[in-house]
Order: sequence, then C-alpha cells, then structure tokens
Amino acid sequence: MEIDTKISHFNEERPKGNCTRANEPNTPVDNGANTSAFVNQGAIKWDEGRKKWVGDQSQKPVKAPKDPILSWTLTYEDLLSTNDPFSEPIPLPEMVDFLVDIWQDEGLFDL
Repeated sequence: MEIDTKISHFNEERPKGNCTRANEPNTPVDNGANTSAFVNQGAIKWDEGRKKWVGDQSQKPVKAPKDPILSWTLTYEDLLSTNDPFSEPIPLPEMVDFLVDIWQDEGLFDL
C-alpha cells in the first residue's frame, strides 16, 4: 500500500510570505522599531465594504412593529379554503407562528 506524500508536504512547500504559524514567535522586520499589536487589515476592509453595502445602521430610523396580517380568529381550514392571494405578503415569522400554533392544537408539534 503506497501513501501519497505530496499532500502531506503541500503546506510545507508553499512560500510563507507575510504569514506566520501560530506556534512560531512573531519576529519584527526591524529589530529597532517598537512592536505593535496585530491589525487585521482584511477585517477592516470587509467592515468598510459592508458599511458601503448596507449603509450605517445607526442612522436608520427604528421601524414601529406592524400589526399581524393574519387574524387571531383565522383557522387552518379558512386559510386553505380559498385560492385568493393575500392582500399583502405575510412575513415568514408570522406564518411560522401561525402554523406552530395550529400544529400544537392538533397535537402534531410538541416543544
């Protein structure tokens, strides 16, 4: 039985560049300079890109919670008895709550 040793030496043959291994001590390039803490430039750039994409969340106004679209008196049969579309989209959490309540009442779902 032969063992392929190319895979086991893959990481050892790669050039190290600016990366260091976790068990190796960090050695500064300039021994006379002050050492500083690691700064994750990739994470900083990712955060900046995300802020451009989604905007500044602290500046957005807080939306008031909406009234539920499904009535408390609506039954599962009422929901299935018509093919008419809803007047507005039903948020997924509201539909899940509705179905879990129905399933619990029928003994089909136990927490």
